Amino acid sequence: MIVGNGLLAKAFRSKFENVQAVTIFASGVSNSSEIREAEFRRERTLLQDTIDRNKGSIVYFSTCSVSDADRQSTPYVKHKMAAERLIGTQTGGIVFRLPQVVGRTDNPYTLTNFLARKILRNEPFTIWDKAIRTLIDVDDVALIGTALIERGSIGKTIDLCPPFSLTMLELVKIMELVLARPGRYKMVARGGGSHSDASRTSQIAAELGIDFSHDYVERVLRKYYGEHY
Repeated sequence: MIVGNGLLAKAFRSKFENVQAVTIFASGVSNSSEIREAEFRRERTLLQDTIDRNKGSIVYFSTCSVSDADRQSTPYVKHKMAAERLIGTQTGGIVFRLPQVVGRTDNPYTLTNFLARKILRNEPFTIWDKAIRTLIDVDDVALIGTALIERGSIGKTIDLCPPFSLTMLELVKIMELVLARPGRYKMVARGGGSHSDASRTSQIAAELGIDFSHDYVERVLRKYYGEHY
């Protein structure tokens, strides 16, 4: 069963839409900068209702930012950590902690949509020079996540991410290359990043033939942003 209709929900739908033994909870707050309590309360209520009706495994998508000291005190990360604890009380609970997920979506709050929009519109933006980010293709999230579910990851919390990160400046440079346009940005001395354990994800990715080599981010960005998407 799928709860939600966004990027992650669509990626898992073909496999789990009609599977009653597994609930994919993919209806959460989509803006990591969100501060409105009403938005977090909406997800908490829906999650609790889903848990109350659930009779099998339930998969929740959290964030790798729970290990980012720069973000741990934000309302979004605190909300995700509370949801992780709730899922942890469930016999069939599974938590996937995700980095920045890249896919075809109209959501303006995703990091890559933000960067692409700023560059294409020639609008100024700011880069945190100490910030590091990790990106993963939503299709790879679905492939790896499905394999982990099918192999019995019940009761586990797993960092579902590639084994490398890149600086924000490196990411912007790749986006400029993909869009064939320069960005108008300035650097500020700020930022950090999460430190995830990608060992399980890397193992499954290798078995599935997913290539996490050095040009992975460029390939993913070209897939969704090539030819100005």
